[in-house]
Amino acid sequence: MLPIEALQERIGQSELGREWINNPLLDRDVWSVEELGYTEEESRIKGTRNIYFEDFSLPWLKLLAKLTALASTREKDSLSSVSKRVNYLKQFDKFLVTEGYNQPKLITDSLLQKFVATGSKNNRQATIAYVSRLWAEEQWLRLPYTPRKYKKKAPQIETIPEEILHQIYENFDRFPPPLERLFRLQLVLGCRIGEMLRMPRQCLKKEGEQWFLLRWVQKRKHWRFYQIHSSVAELVREQQKFLDEQLGSNSDFDKLFCKASTANLDGASQGERFDIEPVYLPQSLSNAVIHLWLRDFSEKADLKDKYGNRFHLKSHQFRRTKASVMAYCEAKDEYIAAVLGHGSLDMLPHYRKRSLERLEKEADTKGYVDMYGRVTGFKPRKRRYERLAELLKVSTPLGECHRPTILGDCQYRYACLSCDHHRVTLEDKPKLESDIQRLQQDLEKAQTAGQERRVTEINRLLGLLKTRLQGLKKLENLKGENHE
Repeated sequence: MLPIEALQERIGQSELGREWINNPLLDRDVWSVEELGYTEEESRIKGTRNIYFEDFSLPWLKLLAKLTALASTREKDSLSSVSKRVNYLKQFDKFLVTEGYNQPKLITDSLLQKFVATGSKNNRQATIAYVSRLWAEEQWLRLPYTPRKYKKKAPQIETIPEEILHQIYENFDRFPPPLERLFRLQLVLGCRIGEMLRMPRQCLKKEGEQWFLLRWVQKRKHWRFYQIHSSVAELVREQQKFLDEQLGSNSDFDKLFCKASTANLDGASQGERFDIEPVYLPQSLSNAVIHLWLRDFSEKADLKDKYGNRFHLKSHQFRRTKASVMAYCEAKDEYIAAVLGHGSLDMLPHYRKRSLERLEKEADTKGYVDMYGRVTGFKPRKRRYERLAELLKVSTPLGECHRPTILGDCQYRYACLSCDHHRVTLEDKPKLESDIQRLQQDLEKAQTAGQERRVTEINRLLGLLKTRLQGLKKLENLKGENHE
C-alpha cells in the first residue's frame, strides 16, 4: 500500500500541496461548508452543512479526496459539485476495497473503466476525469485513465402539462401567500429555485415607466437587472409589503422570501402543513422545505394528469415549463438562454423538441421522419434562416436533404440514408417499401453466395429503411389523431 508519508512528501513538493499540507482541515474528517468559503446562505439553501470524509477506508484516497475538495473550492466550483466529487470518490474507495485493489500502483485503465460503467456513468466519469487531471498536474498520483465516449441520454425535460397547469392555477391560493407569489414568480421568470431563494428584498428599480428586477444568475455567477412587466413588479411589491408587515420594515432580513414554518410539521404526513397557519421567520427557505411544500400541494390539490395518474410537482418544472412555452412561441435561442440564465445553448434543442412534438399534434402540417425514426418538421437550426427554408431543401432520390448550404460541401455525398440531415415524408413511403422488398431479395442472393460483406451492408441499409418506415407509421397515427 502507498505509504501515507510518501504521498505527503509528494504533496508537499507541489504548488498547491505546499499551501495545504499543513492545513488543519486535513487532520479532520468533518468540514463545515463555511470553512471551505461557502456562505451560510448557500449552506441553508442547498441543505448541506458539512462535507464528510469518515467513510473512506484507504488513507491515501482519503487524503487525495480532501485535497480535491480544497482544489474544487479554489476553482470556485459550486457546493453541489464539491459534495458530489467527494461522494463519488467514496464510491471509488468502496469499489477498490471490494475488488481488492488497495494500492494505487495496481490501478489500471480497465479497472477504472469498470468503476465508471457500474454506476452513474456520466457522473463517475466526470469525477475520475477531473481527479486524474488534477492529481497528474500536481504530481500527486497518476491514474492510467483514458475517458471513453458514452452516448449521453437526452435530458428529461420535465414540464407541466397543460391540464396540470390549469389545476395548479385553480389551487394556487391553497399556498400561504408568500409561497404562492414565489411559485408564480418562478413560472414567470424561469429562475432556478436557488436563484429565487437568493433574491434580495430590495430587488426592484424603476427607470421612467420601466421596471427592472435584480437576479442572481447561478451559471454565470453574477447579479443582473432584468426588465420585467409592471404586473410582475406588482407581485414583487406585494411580497415586500408582506415582509414589512410580518417582520417589520426595519428588519435586518434581506431576502425577498422568508421561511414559512409549520412548527413540527416538516416531517408530518402529506397535506397536513396546509391545515395550519404558518409562522413566518426571518430565515432563508431551503430546497428541502420547498420540496415538502410542493409534495403536499400535489396531494392537497389532487393533481392528476389526463390519464388519472398522480402528478408530483417539483420546483424545476416551473422553470422548464417557462422554457418550453417560450420555445413553443418561437422565441430566439439566445433570448431563451438569457431569460433562463443558461451558460450555453446546449439545452435549447431539447425544449424545442418538446414544443415541436406539441405543434405536430395540434396542426395537420406536412411532417418528416429523420434517420432515427423520429417524427419532426423542417426548421433550420437558427430562426434567422427560416426564410431560406425552401432554398435549403434539396431533393434526393429518396426524400429531402435539410442540410443548410452554409455548412459547405456534404461529407455524406450519395449516402443520404446515413445522414442526420436526411428526411422522408409519407409521400416517400411506397418508395421505401419497394426498396425494402428489393433489398430483401438481394440479401437472400448474397447469403446464398456466401458474400458476408455484402450481407452486412444490406442489413445495415435495411435497418435504416425500416427505422424510417416505423417513423412514418407514427406520423400516420399523429395525422389520424389530428383529423379525429
